[in-house]
Amino acid sequence: MDSSLAPTPGWGDEVPLEGRDLEEVLHHLPWLTKALRTALTGKETVCESGEPTRRLRALVLPVFGDADQCLGACARLSAIETVRPEAARHEALEQELTRTQQQYEELLNALDCIVWEADVGFRFTFVNRQAERLLGYSPLQWIQEPDFWENHVHAEDRGWAQAYCMKATRERRPYEFEYRMVAADGRLVWLRAHVTVLFEEGQPPKLRGIMVDVTEQRQAREKLEQTVSLLRATFDSITDGVLVVSKEQRLTAYNKRFQQLWEFPDDALQGAPDTQKSLEIALAQVKDPERFSARIREMYSDPDMEGVDIVELRNGRVFERTSMPQRLGSTIIGRIWSYRDITEERRAREKLERAASVLRATFDSIGDGVIVVDTNQRLTAYNKRFQQLWGLPDDVLLVNMDVTKAVTAAAPLVKDPERFITRLHEMFVVSDQVYVDTVEFLDGRILERTSLPQRLGSTIIGRVWSYRDVTEERHAKAEQERLFAAEQNAREQMEESFALLDTFLNNAPIGLGFLGRDLRFIRTNDALAALHGKTREEEVGRELREMTPYAASTIEPLMRRVMETGEPVIGLDMALEVPATPGQLRYWRVSYYPVRMKSGKVVGVGAVVVELTQERLAQVERERLLREAHEAIRIRDDFLSIASHELKTPLTPIKLHLQRLEQRCAAGQPVPPQLAQKALTQVERLTGVISDMLDSSQIEAGLLELERERLSLQELIREVLADFRPRSLHHPLEYEEYGEELVVQGDRGRLQQVLTNLLENARKYSPQKGPIRVALTGKGAEAIVSVADSGIGIPADQQAHLFERFFRARNAPVSGFGGLGLGLYISRHLVERHGGRIWVESETGQGATFRFTLPVED
Repeated sequence: MDSSLAPTPGWGDEVPLEGRDLEEVLHHLPWLTKALRTALTGKETVCESGEPTRRLRALVLPVFGDADQCLGACARLSAIETVRPEAARHEALEQELTRTQQQYEELLNALDCIVWEADVGFRFTFVNRQAERLLGYSPLQWIQEPDFWENHVHAEDRGWAQAYCMKATRERRPYEFEYRMVAADGRLVWLRAHVTVLFEEGQPPKLRGIMVDVTEQRQAREKLEQTVSLLRATFDSITDGVLVVSKEQRLTAYNKRFQQLWEFPDDALQGAPDTQKSLEIALAQVKDPERFSARIREMYSDPDMEGVDIVELRNGRVFERTSMPQRLGSTIIGRIWSYRDITEERRAREKLERAASVLRATFDSIGDGVIVVDTNQRLTAYNKRFQQLWGLPDDVLLVNMDVTKAVTAAAPLVKDPERFITRLHEMFVVSDQVYVDTVEFLDGRILERTSLPQRLGSTIIGRVWSYRDVTEERHAKAEQERLFAAEQNAREQMEESFALLDTFLNNAPIGLGFLGRDLRFIRTNDALAALHGKTREEEVGRELREMTPYAASTIEPLMRRVMETGEPVIGLDMALEVPATPGQLRYWRVSYYPVRMKSGKVVGVGAVVVELTQERLAQVERERLLREAHEAIRIRDDFLSIASHELKTPLTPIKLHLQRLEQRCAAGQPVPPQLAQKALTQVERLTGVISDMLDSSQIEAGLLELERERLSLQELIREVLADFRPRSLHHPLEYEEYGEELVVQGDRGRLQQVLTNLLENARKYSPQKGPIRVALTGKGAEAIVSVADSGIGIPADQQAHLFERFFRARNAPVSGFGGLGLGLYISRHLVERHGGRIWVESETGQGATFRFTLPVED
């Protein structure tokens, strides 16, 4: 309440009224109190009251916030003059109304939103000036342009926005929605519209509302959604399992890795998950549920506490658990738990600790005093023997201390401290140099000092000094000189031996290796390492089972037996696959020898591996070639035997017939025709043998040619049978013909030769009166010709070789059956050249059926 209005209800100028109750301040003006109460409900009003000589008028308006909620009410009071004539009063009212309207418009134009009024078709009747500031269109353009709103709504929002507004208008309910409009400069502006539907008696319905620019809010929300999506993807991609719990111990977030680690079912983490249920699932998996729960309670008892501990599960897995408070600013709103699976890391660490323990014990047990210094001249390691030799206290030999302190403490003990320190400084320089000298003590002791670089791979990371007490040796100087000469000689021989050994080992074509009693490779050469698919450097220090898992179960017992008994295993033949050549069987001859010290103690086993793969393959190849040679010789001998028989058989009767013809001609006797006919028959037989030999040679040389023509297969078979019947008087010849004509493209003479060969075989191997059955059938695009006999049959193990050159079944005696073994070979070649195939079906003693196919034309 301003100072000019305060005296009106009876308060003084200096009385503070802000913060007091409405009824207390305006109890003298009940009409104004009532109007303000009405305005607080969102309705504006104008009222007046007072004495006739001094009346007050009040314009009371509700005050709205950005979210369209009523924040309060505002009243403006003005005094009304005493009673005037009616015209003057009317004029005064108009002036007051004009001022009120101006104030109302100024108030509307000052609002940071578009205030508007329109009919149900969104044709505007009023728009405040903020419309031009927000979108660049003047209020007059909004009112005068038909369908202004529809034309400037974004095309993607136009359809659904109009439908939404019409539906809400029909339902006579206020509504709000967000949509896009295109500004005058082409910008897209997001607007939130709050619309009220007004219905007055006898008047068409109207729409009144405000439009608030929410573009920045919308962009901020989209940016926030993108950020949240990115954070969620990051949250799910981290390798640790993370769980977030509120102060009320309710689960608020988790990632996929957490669910995988704990193997939680989906229903336990969906919706509003129950933390107690999740805890029960976890407790069922851990080794020590009580300690697990106690740690959780301890963390929740102190909201600021941070901690890291280890959780062991019943299935052997180990998690590293980290817990820290979740903060929003400076306020703790919950707790974050992260779990990392360190099972493999734990196992590797334990293995490393065991190895380090063994190395430490070995380090402390050696007879030399050893100290190790890094490139920064910091002490990294020493053994007990070193401390004993130098008599240095524990506080001097601290790991990671500056080694200068140890040098300072040790220098007074030696005879020549200055040379001692100078020599050490020379050795501190990082280099590949190896130093060997002696240090003489004041008490008479002499230590032999060796300094060499410490390497990690090929990088020098420090220097190692070893000290050996050689006092006793120096005391017997004469003996020492003699031994020194012998030692020098032995050392040269040893170095030469080692050089020879290395040369022999690394260049030997056979695999050589030395394994310790724990069956780890101590030394090996490239040939042996290559068998395992490794290099020499990769094998040293590795177990045999690790390098040769495919043969370890066989080799390990043999090597252990060699070390236990001291007896070598020599010349053991093996056949197996190796990683260097997977899928290929290779052959080896291996020998294992015990490796002894001078005392006779067996300290390991030496392996000698000689590959015999090429020799074995060569042997197999020689055996194969020998078998083939024997078979070729046998086939040659059989062929020569059969050929000589086949050629000699017709020549003998030809000679006899010719001699008889000669005798008759000399005696002037008539020559019987049958005598010449018999001679010609033998000539034909001889011609057939020679023809088969020529055909075989042409086939082998690839020179056999065919003269193809369209042939009726029925006619061809009838012609062959007609020619064959006179020669088959002792065998009934049966023919089953196909009902439809079958036409093929082929060489008539060669196809007749194939069928004749099959008929001749059937006649030769059939008993007297044994029928020969010929059949022609069709099947799809093929014609099938079969020749069956009731003869001696063919053994099953010889059927696959029937169509080879010079092959004759073993159960067919040469004396009873002629032939070179070329007929079926030639027949197979001719059938295949015609695009067909030929085969036999037979059982010993049950006859044989030969079939061949030919492609037929449409």
